[in-house]
Amino acid sequence: MQASLVGRARALIWPRHPQALPPAQRWVVRTVQGAYLVLRDLTVGELGLRAAGLVYTTLLSLVPLLAVSFSVLKGFGVHNQLEPFLLDLARPLGEKGPELTHVLIGFVDNMNVGVLGALGSGLLLYTVISLVHQIEVAFNTTWRVDRPRPLARRFTDYLSVVLVGPLLSKPSQPSDSEAGKQVRNRPGHGPRKAGRP
Repeated sequence: MQASLVGRARALIWPRHPQALPPAQRWVVRTVQGAYLVLRDLTVGELGLRAAGLVYTTLLSLVPLLAVSFSVLKGFGVHNQLEPFLLDLARPLGEKGPELTHVLIGFVDNMNVGVLGALGSGLLLYTVISLVHQIEVAFNTTWRVDRPRPLARRFTDYLSVVLVGPLLSKPSQPSDSEAGKQVRNRPGHGPRKAGRP
């Protein structure tokens, strides 16, 4: 009896020809299917394990990721703009947030690529790329992607995220706001006075 009940429930959730259903009913079926899949993965799947693994990997790779980001930003002369972003990010930590930010920035600033050498730089880059790879594996597992992207495509995507990502992230926004200030301070663009339309 229980097997027949489960069979009928699956037939309702997974109709043979969903495109034949009216749009409203098709939307309800898709919503129920999504909820069923999420609940199944939360109870039976490895979502919790993947999330814990990502947290662990991210914490271990945080300093190498910041080091690579700082070196890319130093190359363009904007590495000092990362500190306000990190301070804002660490604000929920309370009084320890600024202290942690200054320790991280001091550690990354004190790192000398010349002392690291080729092997150390290679291992640093490998750590950062393995972090991005672990994130992709977690997403592929979550969304049940059976076939990963080709190795050459992954490598170019990872490098673009690691090398170009810091330039496109939050540190570029202070220059935008500075340009906005200059435009607003031009004659005729400032704040309106009372009585002026």
